[in-house]
Amino acid sequence: MTEKIVLFSGAGLIALYLLYFLLTGIFSFAIRPRKKARPASTSSLNDEWQQKRKEDVPDQVKIIAEPTDALTVRIAMIRAAVTSIDVTYFSISNADCGMAFLSELVRAADRGVKVRILLDAKMKNLLYRFMRALVQHPQIEMARYNPINILKPWTLNEAMHDKFMIVDQKYALLGGRNIESSYFGLAEPPLSTKYDWDVLMQRVENSPEGPSIVDAISAYNELLWAKKSTRKVRRRLTKSRIVDQIHATAERFKIEHPEFYQESIADFTKDMIRPERIMLLHNPLNSWRKDPWVIQDMAALAARAKKSMFIQTPYATASPPLLKFLKDTAERIEVHYLTNSLASAKNPPAYPNYYFQRKKFLRTDIEIFEFQNSDSIHGKSFVLDERISIVGSFNLDSRSIYLDTETMLVIDSPEFTRIFTDDHDRIIEHSLQVGAENRYIPSETVVETPVHWTKRLTYILFYLLLRPFQFFI
Repeated sequence: MTEKIVLFSGAGLIALYLLYFLLTGIFSFAIRPRKKARPASTSSLNDEWQQKRKEDVPDQVKIIAEPTDALTVRIAMIRAAVTSIDVTYFSISNADCGMAFLSELVRAADRGVKVRILLDAKMKNLLYRFMRALVQHPQIEMARYNPINILKPWTLNEAMHDKFMIVDQKYALLGGRNIESSYFGLAEPPLSTKYDWDVLMQRVENSPEGPSIVDAISAYNELLWAKKSTRKVRRRLTKSRIVDQIHATAERFKIEHPEFYQESIADFTKDMIRPERIMLLHNPLNSWRKDPWVIQDMAALAARAKKSMFIQTPYATASPPLLKFLKDTAERIEVHYLTNSLASAKNPPAYPNYYFQRKKFLRTDIEIFEFQNSDSIHGKSFVLDERISIVGSFNLDSRSIYLDTETMLVIDSPEFTRIFTDDHDRIIEHSLQVGAENRYIPSETVVETPVHWTKRLTYILFYLLLRPFQFFI
């Protein structure tokens, strides 16, 4: 009898927890979030957006498009650091490129530079033992954003999806790339290159007084570090040889890939552009369902566009608010939409939300183009009226809209946008347009990339299994 009571009690506790999980971890996201005031520390540039004059902008910008340049500029920024480096990323890989990146950070710390590294706790990739070894250095501090807490199921869905670096409060780099081989042209089959964007920013010396975009990104970073669910990594109690292993891997990587070490920060900053205006968009930091600040702000910017909007995103969810936004915009101006094809898609849980509901997107009257390649696009960008560029980490899926932390730069500059559009055109040249009948329009220059039946079946199964959880993907 006692054994039966114990078994029943155990089963009952599990049932109660599952009910608690469903109510607070899933059903709670149906509740609309409370509106909160935006932090003044990150919004001052946004408040001045309409009245800003170019001569008052203290920043210069440059698009980093090529995969090789993407790792090279990161190494160059670290090597240029004198006082501080902040690294805030969704993911840092344990692969050789990740070790090369970490090795540069340790060597900067050896020079006396204060280094802080913040990673998402659930998708960090970097092994925890590496973290604990790195923080043995007195100049290195590491933290994990929102570790799993089974007592708070509503926090399990939030990820820190931001990807940026800040150096000496003078330079910043923000975009959609993680520190992984695929983003730097180093992936080996069956993986592939993921084409993405970063924006390099520099506070100009002897610049006008006033808030810099570097200040706004730094202020946002401080909000991430100050959040209660951000947990600092503890130092190991015993000495470790892991840092020596990191340096050894980095030395081998440098010999095998000297192309990443041949340019300095001066090489990247010699032809930068001073924008007319620049501001930072970001989501709120609550772990509950978020008030969708980023998509609201981008919709407001799109509402002012007079001629055209170009969208590039690897993932999208056919949610009613997004479809309404696309339809309303397409009724006023031309909307071109660039995404992956099934052949180039590399994310089985996320991509089917768009692909198997593509007819819904077509009914909004936007023009859809899909990349035909074994490589994939991972960039997240908007272009409005050939003068305003929006670049960062934000996908057009429900996760980016309501759940994750996200950051997007808004840059008003016809010159910057012209260069950025040229980079987009190189991808569109390898893309096919989807016609109103939900089939590709034949092209004389682009051939549809074949898709193996096993991949097609895999994506169908993911779509069917995860369809009820579309909001969380």
